[in-house]
Amino acid sequence: MLQLVQGPRTPRSVAEIPGASEDHSSLLLGYFQSHRIRNHSPKTLSKEEAFLRGWFESHGFDNRPLYTWEAMAPVIGRERVVAYGNALIEAGLNTHTVRNYLGMLSRYFSYVLEHPFLMRSATPQRIQEKYGSIDQPISEFDMPHHVYDGERLGVPLDPQRLYDFYSLIRQKYLARNGCRITTGRNYAMAVLAGESGLRIDELVHLELEDLFFESHKIQTRFAKAALGSGKRSRTSLFTPLARDTMRFYLKQYRRLETKHRYVFPSKSGNLLTYPALHKALGEMVECAQKENFPILSHMSWHWFRRVFATRFIERFPNQISVLLELLGHMSPNTVHRYIRHSSAWMDKQMQEVLEGVVKWPSIGD
Repeated sequence: MLQLVQGPRTPRSVAEIPGASEDHSSLLLGYFQSHRIRNHSPKTLSKEEAFLRGWFESHGFDNRPLYTWEAMAPVIGRERVVAYGNALIEAGLNTHTVRNYLGMLSRYFSYVLEHPFLMRSATPQRIQEKYGSIDQPISEFDMPHHVYDGERLGVPLDPQRLYDFYSLIRQKYLARNGCRITTGRNYAMAVLAGESGLRIDELVHLELEDLFFESHKIQTRFAKAALGSGKRSRTSLFTPLARDTMRFYLKQYRRLETKHRYVFPSKSGNLLTYPALHKALGEMVECAQKENFPILSHMSWHWFRRVFATRFIERFPNQISVLLELLGHMSPNTVHRYIRHSSAWMDKQMQEVLEGVVKWPSIGD
């Protein structure tokens, strides 16, 4: 992909300062080391290292990569980033991927600005003193808006029809021929996803000891940050429907002989894979569509989380701070992007507004 979306290559320098290659490498190594210090996962480190090394190689010369300070040169650096971003768009990449690529570059450049020292000698030297001025070439205006896959296709499941969806899956999906252990597990996961707002990674990493039936709470110790800044424990709702479903699932469907601690293990007792998760949800969506239930094919596990957020705020409009805690977010702006009301709900709210407007006094009163 890096080769596919290369921006314009930097013209060859007249002369290269001795030790430049080593200085560039030391800056990258310092940044990669910061990932380890911040308890980032090996997967995150490997992903960013491969991308950054590949990016500097693909934007450099025939015999050497582009150097960090060249990429951060005022004006020229930004021109290069703009050209690269345009190349990504023209290559047909979705906004999530573009944002991901530019984000990795932006984080590295921010690190360099915070630590602008060359540490290879006994006396640290500022980058600017040896190679000239540097600046952050990526601004917030260069980043595509954070959107979700399928956003442009609309809301795949009316939040008010969530329980109807569950009811249909119980009647049709669980009763079909096949492995009842698998279908029971998939249904229980869907209920828990919609009732608790957990991410799919959090669901598959749930352990039996994370279910608190008496206090009506679910604990997750594998949040999104587990692949970033480290695991963060939080709790979410364990509603009556979720509790009843989990009791029935644990008693009737989950393999009692499994030695795995996960609540939703695979057939072999291991952690569920993403292909298996996509297949599971695809089967339930297909089953619902065959019964003419209004659900769209781009329904994803993450949409259950968005449905949870929407239903919560529709019922408790003044409890945004509680919803922030339940979802594990820090910014209300992020939560607002999750909320997608159904057309029926919006029509009802607009009708109530119009009825209120009719009661307003006219100008002549």
